[in-house]
Parts: sequence; C-alpha cells; structure tokens
Amino acid sequence: MAASAGQPIATRAQGFINSLVGRISGYNPFPAATGGAVPQTISIDGMFNKWSGIGLGAWLYGMLPVKQLPQKSKAKTLGKSLLTGGVLGGLFSTGNPHNTNLISSSPSPALTVTSSEVSYT
Repeated sequence: MAASAGQPIATRAQGFINSLVGRISGYNPFPAATGGAVPQTISIDGMFNKWSGIGLGAWLYGMLPVKQLPQKSKAKTLGKSLLTGGVLGGLFSTGNPHNTNLISSSPSPALTVTSSEVSYT
C-alpha cells in the first residue's frame, strides 16, 4: 500500500479491494487501480488434503457412540488438531496447484498413438 500514499481515498479503497479479493479469488475488480493485478495466494482447494482427511477421520472416530472403543478422547483431540492444522495449512499454502481456470480458451491436445502399440485386426 506504499504506492497509494497521498492518493484520494477512493483510489486507496480500490487498491485495498483489489488486494483482498485478488488474493482470495484471483479476480481483480479494478484492474486499472494502483497495484494492478494481484495473484491468487489463498488456495481454497488446498484445504482438502491428507492431514485434514486424517483429522476428520480421527475426530469422527472419537464421536462414535460406542463405549468399548479404545482411546476415543485422545483420538477426538488429535483429530481436531489435525483437522485445524490441515485446513489452515492448506488454505495458506504457497503452492497453488489449482491456478488454472476450468474454462480454457486453448484446445485440448490431440490424442496420439505411439508406434509401440500393436493393433490386431
């Protein structure tokens, strides 16, 4: 926000909105504002990772209404910790594997057949 020092409040608000919305969704509502295009840095898809899945499973194990299961309270506590850590870690992960749009303007590559495949006719 150092680039917006001394500018009118409307221009500073546009830069703030670009920064906030751009980092969450990748969409910049004011592309001509100070700061320009802001890349997406929060990965919503990253929340669903192996740690959040293991945490959810352990938490659900601790919530089962069966009294004979061993270590239910420890599993519930560990599950909450793993679920929270997995969600927060995935949300703020630096590598965003889903940085492409589902709708692409480029055509999909053509299917090629290698010569090592044998055709029986």
